[in-house]
Amino acid sequence: LEREAKCYEMASRHPRFGAMAALLPKCHHWDPASTVLVLEMLPDAESLWEHHQRQGRFPVEIAELQGDKLGTYHRQMELCFPALEELQLFDKKLPWILSIHETHPQYLSQMSQGNAQLLQILQAYPNLTRALDTLKRSWAFRALLHGDIKWENLLLYRERAEDPLDIRIIDWEMADLGDECWDAGAILQAYLSFWIFMLPLGPGVTLDQAAEMSPFRGEDMKVALAAFWTRYAAARGFGKTTSRRYLERCMACAAARMVQTAYEGIQKSPQITPQALCQLQMSMNILHDPATAVGQMVGL
Repeated sequence: LEREAKCYEMASRHPRFGAMAALLPKCHHWDPASTVLVLEMLPDAESLWEHHQRQGRFPVEIAELQGDKLGTYHRQMELCFPALEELQLFDKKLPWILSIHETHPQYLSQMSQGNAQLLQILQAYPNLTRALDTLKRSWAFRALLHGDIKWENLLLYRERAEDPLDIRIIDWEMADLGDECWDAGAILQAYLSFWIFMLPLGPGVTLDQAAEMSPFRGEDMKVALAAFWTRYAAARGFGKTTSRRYLERCMACAAARMVQTAYEGIQKSPQITPQALCQLQMSMNILHDPATAVGQMVGL
């Protein structure tokens, strides 16, 4: 909670962090002694997960809004990075999921059976573990990350009824200096994982059959992903070559983040679920060839 409070303090006190302040609810009070943080209430706010579930589709305008907001934030944070380092408020830790495959077998008994099965599958595929190692080695410290971007933490909100929809991002407990591709990739992952969770998977139902029965069409998701990235790249000021290079890295980060989502979703499960297996398979496919995955899933 202290780390989250630091983010609110920075955003409110330093004009250079205006893009960050625009993403945060207002902070009314922070008591470090009691670790009590009081934030602004956002009446009628709706998480992006709830919004997409209620809409039954992937609205392009919401994808564009995510790209605009996150791209603007990352551009400002990259420019402010030297000042952020000087504050010495953050630990520069890498996401734990990038080292999950290094877990010793003796710790399997301390996990749920579902998590243990997932880990054993990961460790059985050297190409996957090498891809995670590659992400670790190429990790760049360039910006202040949220660190736990997911649709449950992104809220759609209108301050007044006549205002356009805006986004607020909550739960900054994992904020840290790091590679902004992790945050941007997490948005790509949010779309892919949501699509998987909406599939009517069950006994005797193939993935293709489930996709046909789902109200959320893969082609519509591809359009939304392309819209998100186009606006994100524009907000960052990327040229065509830089945009493509970043997108491929963000896609690899999305795959790693999807492994984390699968792991977190079965922490109390007696066995790995069909959704987690589907996420794991998609992650493997992406990490095997991120460039091809960009073409297939984003269409760019």
